[in-house]
Amino acid sequence: MLTSLNWTILHVTDVIVVGLTGTQEVAALGASRALTYIGIVVVLGWLSGVLVFVSRADGAGDLPETGRVLHEGLVLGLVLGLASGGILFAFAHPLLLMVGVEPGIAPAGARVVQVMALAYPFQLLSIAASFFLEGVSRPRRVMVVQLSVLPLNAVLAWAWSGGHLGFPAWGAVGAAAATATASAFGAVAMLYAAWTLPRAHERGVRRLRDWRPDGMIRLLRFGLVPAIASGLELAGFSILIALSTQLGEASAHAFQIVFSVHNITFGVALGLGSAAGVRVGNAIGEGRPEQAAWRAGLAAGLAALATGAMALGILIAAPGIVGAFPAINAVEAIGVGMLVAWAPFILFDGVQVVFVYALRSMGDQVAAGLNGIASFFVVTGGLGWWLVHTGWGSLGLVYASGAGMVAAALLNGARLWWVSARSRPRS
Repeated sequence: MLTSLNWTILHVTDVIVVGLTGTQEVAALGASRALTYIGIVVVLGWLSGVLVFVSRADGAGDLPETGRVLHEGLVLGLVLGLASGGILFAFAHPLLLMVGVEPGIAPAGARVVQVMALAYPFQLLSIAASFFLEGVSRPRRVMVVQLSVLPLNAVLAWAWSGGHLGFPAWGAVGAAAATATASAFGAVAMLYAAWTLPRAHERGVRRLRDWRPDGMIRLLRFGLVPAIASGLELAGFSILIALSTQLGEASAHAFQIVFSVHNITFGVALGLGSAAGVRVGNAIGEGRPEQAAWRAGLAAGLAALATGAMALGILIAAPGIVGAFPAINAVEAIGVGMLVAWAPFILFDGVQVVFVYALRSMGDQVAAGLNGIASFFVVTGGLGWWLVHTGWGSLGLVYASGAGMVAAALLNGARLWWVSARSRPRS
């Protein structure tokens, strides 16, 4: 969970420090995320096979296979990072306009996108290595690396966005540059963490050429639907981000605050989802598929408890949470109303992400992907567009987001129950 929160804290830090430079800069940062979030989750989904195949091999006791999957994941991650980053860098402005960002904000948002695109190769190498380490049940190493880059990002984002320590004030672009720099350092540290792993020699971690083209193809095939689904799922949220820019800079800023809080709660659930994926993959590798549903159910229960407690805390402390983000009074008023309305839905979000990871490790990633597309692209994106254009304003963004979370929990929960029922031994 702490590892997953690293990404969230990076982006929350950006919202806070950029908020000190003005609402217009936060709007540009928010607009950029309509693209950069989609880009990173697509390639992250495409690398999801690393976690699945490493955990299966580790459960089966096939140590050399775990190292081979790592190398194939690193090569694939570098290729995907260069390709996706290059596309975003070259076509940032037209892509922002295409997803519906307000034309007056799009040029500033495009500059932020271009800087973030430079971080993609480093981030994808880091993700591949972290999936490997989590798959062999070494999440503490990932946590140490991820949390160690946070102070660097915070200091650089503060200095480069606000013009401190003798640097010019670059606003949202400065915060993006800080994230890119921290990502580069994090990638080097993550690779070192994998290189120095106990039994690294037995796993073949240091045999740098130990990868096969057919292994990369296997990862690509497995990750294709999760990649498409992840992109379309986040496209639903990107539609909400774009719609928030059409409601004015205050609403765009407020939605970024709510979205940042959401990412914190989602990070907690994502950590439990990753744990569920590893343990379900171990069960498959051990030849005990009947254990998969029980392990997924345990993780889902923990996620429900954790996110339910956070929802209660948000309802109690909403004004203080929003007040922690530098913003004008109008932004705070909108943000508190949105946060209170959104809080009850996060329990469903926590449960659904656990179900997704479990289904992937059970080899049912296609159904999980289709459920995600239906929930977050069709329900969230479509309902958000309809609610905003029928006068619901900023609350329409909240209800659309929540409806997608409920739909995903129901669809993926039903699918997991059905798949598990098929795998039970018949008497």
